[in-house]
Amino acid sequence: MVDENEELAPQKQSLFDVTADDILDNALRNLDDKQARDVTKKAADEVVRIAIEKRLAEHRSNAAHDEMRNLVNNANLLDQRGGDYQINSTFETATGTTQVQIRRSKSTTAIIIAAAVGLLLILSLIIFLVAR
Repeated sequence: MVDENEELAPQKQSLFDVTADDILDNALRNLDDKQARDVTKKAADEVVRIAIEKRLAEHRSNAAHDEMRNLVNNANLLDQRGGDYQINSTFETATGTTQVQIRRSKSTTAIIIAAAVGLLLILSLIIFLVAR
């Protein structure tokens, strides 16, 4: 009985290792007409599937690019108006999902400044009282 692995290996012995391409080429040469037609049909189906996936990925990428540009434009408009805002967005890209958060908080800056001024006043008062 012939081992299945021996049937897949090329018939000629080589000084070089057998590669996956060698095994594939040998397997394709040994197909009968029906098997060759079946493999050709499956290969054509796979080529069509890959082409569709590529177009869908390009469409997702282009749509995400446009949506991100619009998001930045909206954030710029909100910056011009002033005030606090937060924008959270999720984009489906060609390679996955991208989440973006844009936040502007002037009140947080004002609170930090007020806290720093208050701390300086308290320290000044303590120094003044200790110095007396």
